[in-house]
Amino acid sequence: MMAFRDHLKNVGIDSRELANFDDLPTISKELFEKPIILDGFHSTLNCKLALDICQISVIADTLKIKEREITDIISEGIKNPINPSLISKEQATVLENCIDDVDLSKLPIPQYFPIDAGKYLTSAMVFVMDEGISNASFHRMLILDENKMAIRIVPRHLHKITHKNRELGKTTKIAIVMGADPFVLLSAAISFDFDYEEIRVASSLHKKAYGKNLEVVEMENGVLVPAHSEFVMVGEILLEDTKEGPFVDITGTMDKIREQPIVSIEKIYHRTNPYFHALIPAGIEHQTLMGLPRTPTIKNEVDKVTNCVDVRLMKAGSGWLSATVSIIPQSKEDARKAIDATFKGHPSLKKVVIVDADIDINSGDEVEWAVLTRSQPDRDYYIFSNQKGSSLDPTRYPDGTTSKIGIDATIPPDLEKDEFVNYR
Repeated sequence: MMAFRDHLKNVGIDSRELANFDDLPTISKELFEKPIILDGFHSTLNCKLALDICQISVIADTLKIKEREITDIISEGIKNPINPSLISKEQATVLENCIDDVDLSKLPIPQYFPIDAGKYLTSAMVFVMDEGISNASFHRMLILDENKMAIRIVPRHLHKITHKNRELGKTTKIAIVMGADPFVLLSAAISFDFDYEEIRVASSLHKKAYGKNLEVVEMENGVLVPAHSEFVMVGEILLEDTKEGPFVDITGTMDKIREQPIVSIEKIYHRTNPYFHALIPAGIEHQTLMGLPRTPTIKNEVDKVTNCVDVRLMKAGSGWLSATVSIIPQSKEDARKAIDATFKGHPSLKKVVIVDADIDINSGDEVEWAVLTRSQPDRDYYIFSNQKGSSLDPTRYPDGTTSKIGIDATIPPDLEKDEFVNYR
């Protein structure tokens, strides 16, 4: 059964001495964001830090597939979710060890940037059961004391569940998962309709990639979690709020201070010799988990109007605000249609570039080359005003709107293609 640690078999180990865990962004930059395991620190749990693991290249290498195939696998999982396999607690490796006397300071939890409010869990997925429906989503959590955290909850499913329980005077029972299989992480990062269960999508992706359904275990509070995760914390979202933030978010800019709910942790379960997944804000993993799940929604929309080859959310746009889409156009209108379809598939986008299939969309330089050699601004740039903007864009207007740009960088179909081929 594939688990988070199975994706670490070919990852290098860095044993530099770590006095604390506050230099991880610098270390990641020094190593050019390549996957790495850090073990140069004392840990009562014999724990190691895993950095920059969930990347497109790492997932493709583990599955022995091409990077562009990942989008189709995710799309298939979304369209055909399946139930996970419920196993016994004795079979669940995440339950190998239990900490009853919770002290979050004993975990290698970093303060990633000096401007952050404190130490943060950033790879934490919150699992909850609501009227028999499972929900999973990512939430950053600020450490408050030995067993309490402030959780950032955006107005989506967990917010709806928590709000409903609070109106009834009830806390919300949760399980916090860290170090799950990458397909669980990707599924938890997707925004679905309210009754669409992320854990069933994760199971479908797991079956597609590994040949077996995802295995889950039921915790003592009734919440289902991936059975072979590295850590699971059992707790509840309380009725009280506290200040959360500031925090460096995906664009590398500071998110503001808000009043947010408090989480109380009752128990921590973990695998023997666990790996602590340290997800660096605004880093390659953050961008992958935000952006990669949007590629199938974009591809599905573009495929309705033309032949879509591949989609990539660009690093320069923090894996969220900028996309490049490669197509095989059949008419001169196809690129413009693809621009509209891309914005429909991912409304938070601010910029999209449409290119031909000969352009490597993983290379920002090659995409820029196509823009400069295959497009004219007065003919091929499309500006859209008064559009709904992303809350992650610091330039959005006070009313939440923005302007957007779409660029047709495909070879004009009425011109000789040989004049636009890159022969270098």
